Amino acid sequence: MLFTGTFEHAIDTKNRLSIPAQIRGQMDPRRDGPGWYIVPGRPASTLWLYTQRYFEALCDTIGPELIPDDAVLSFEQEFFPKATLLEPDPQGRVLIPDWLLKQSGVGREVVICGVRDHLEIRRRDEWARSAEAGWRMFPELQLKARRALEQRRRQSGQGPDNT
Repeated sequence: MLFTGTFEHAIDTKNRLSIPAQIRGQMDPRRDGPGWYIVPGRPASTLWLYTQRYFEALCDTIGPELIPDDAVLSFEQEFFPKATLLEPDPQGRVLIPDWLLKQSGVGREVVICGVRDHLEIRRRDEWARSAEAGWRMFPELQLKARRALEQRRRQSGQGPDNT
């Protein structure tokens, strides 16, 4: 599922966040699963939401190793205990664990951003600052992304005409 757009929301005093109706309307329980996985994001002041089935499939592509190297082991030891499955209530709200809210510092006034394969939960004030800066930097970011994609295609043996 492709996630795009921004939605201003609030996390209520019971730590519930309503998934935007526009996003819920695009969801297919057979394809996406009934729930969401929430994980710490990047930057650390964000939380990321993945549909249940996508997250599980993504983890399957990585595959476990009997003896992972130290960097992979350290990541898995930090990441997977923090990944939490959230099940929406009938109103489409998910209950975010208090410890995740405190650790990330997301706050109550948030923006939910669609970022291709996941949703980001960001502090509304931080989003406003980064959106303004991002607008000015967008042409440069677009050029860098194009160059990175072209390099990736060359490395994989695909030419620019094979898109």
